[in-house]
Amino acid sequence: MKKSKPSASSKPVAKPAASVVKKIVKPPAPVPTKKSASAPPTTKPSSSKSLIAVWQNDPESGLKPSKRPAPALSVGLLPLQIEGTAPKAGLFNPGTPHFRYWNCADAIQRAKNVWHPCLPETLQWQTGTGNPLEVVLNGHEDLNAFYDRKTLTFHHATIKGKTVHTADSPDVVAHEMGHAILDALRPDLWDAALDEVAAFHESFADLTALLSALQNETIAAAVLKETGGMLYSNSIVSRFAVQFGKSVHAVNPASAPADCLRNAVNSFFYREPMFLPPMAPHYELSSEPHSFSRLFTAGFFEGMAAMLKAISSKPTPADIVKVSVDAAALLGRAVQCAALTAAFYSEMAAQVIWADATLFEGKFEEAFRSAFVRRGLLSLEGARSLKAEAVRVFATGKPNAGGDDIPRGRDIILRASAYGLMEGALVVRTASFSRRGLIAPAAPDTGSTPVPGVEQATQSFLETLFRRGRIDFSQCKPGLSSVPHTGIKRKTHYLIEQNGQYHLRRRCFDEGIDW
Repeated sequence: MKKSKPSASSKPVAKPAASVVKKIVKPPAPVPTKKSASAPPTTKPSSSKSLIAVWQNDPESGLKPSKRPAPALSVGLLPLQIEGTAPKAGLFNPGTPHFRYWNCADAIQRAKNVWHPCLPETLQWQTGTGNPLEVVLNGHEDLNAFYDRKTLTFHHATIKGKTVHTADSPDVVAHEMGHAILDALRPDLWDAALDEVAAFHESFADLTALLSALQNETIAAAVLKETGGMLYSNSIVSRFAVQFGKSVHAVNPASAPADCLRNAVNSFFYREPMFLPPMAPHYELSSEPHSFSRLFTAGFFEGMAAMLKAISSKPTPADIVKVSVDAAALLGRAVQCAALTAAFYSEMAAQVIWADATLFEGKFEEAFRSAFVRRGLLSLEGARSLKAEAVRVFATGKPNAGGDDIPRGRDIILRASAYGLMEGALVVRTASFSRRGLIAPAAPDTGSTPVPGVEQATQSFLETLFRRGRIDFSQCKPGLSSVPHTGIKRKTHYLIEQNGQYHLRRRCFDEGIDW
């Protein structure tokens, strides 16, 4: 991949291209964690006088650029390094390479700040080297961005005469950063061959972008004005990656709405992914991870809206910032305590509610229990079961087992011929068990959805992956697959042969769209 350096001809301008925000709120850590509650941000500005111009939100969200202090990404916890030589901080025009550099750096820093209070001090990237995670600003020609444990890579594409750089969107940058942070926290989710785990990875990344935006008081004020205080409404924060989505829509209207890539406000209700098609138009639900991710994203965002109502009948921008900080604390705790199960959405929903008992003494339990039940992420029976456990946690002060005590998955061997392979056995990483106790998602009609066994859930994921042509067979002998899908360039997984068996490995999480 050829790397590009910022153009030397780009010069700072006296003023940014639009109005400047005078105040950006940096909320304190919401709860005590392994760090002190007053721990400093992950990195510090390179200088109190070094200001940069950045997009506050997506370039086509309607918000104007803002002045921000230049971040120093290479120091502190989870360091990053943007390719090439860093241009001197300054107020550059949007669309120039120097603007793109600092805009991306700022979006990365804001996303990191969302999760900083939740991160253990010893946390490291999953690069395997101990080096900073590299950021590639200008990859090859493709309407895509990805995280692959080595880099955060952003591409560019010309669609209908307009060139789009995915690094220009704080939404897209924060999304890929979300993948990297979740991988650092829960590396066991990386290779897990489960529909709900892959979809949750995408949801966590979208929620990283949403929370990153809402922790900016200017954006919070804009959302308050747009929605009248009804946070769970179609708005500049619910519409994820506007510029990217419009480009995708221009190529294939069925792949994305006309005004964004995905919307956190939707009407989807839980369906067992093994009974969903592997692909579907954007207005329907499929088992494809980005599509299915919208279910958990909407449920969590609806819970956040109920949190806001719980703290104020007349919310202010500061209230929205506070809710986003507290919501990040809940999700961050839940992620670290969740067992790797086949019914991962219900497991995560339960852990969010249990985290509330520990962190906020049950203050927001009703908000999330209601939101998750409305979305079918929890059945009524499941909600009753976890409520009893939340009461126990609150009464005893003893949370559910977490850290090294939670199940982290296991390998299983499947018949390779079931997936079009000509020989051998297929080894994949999957869950340790199906579900926790009575906690389960809702059925479309009544009661709980029967949670499939681990092997069934794994087979569902593999079926989607093989059908969509997302597996690279180049490291295996020619002719292994009866349907290699050589015309599909975007491959998220690959197979490697070891002792006559074929092992499935994840290569990346990307924003590649099925045209």
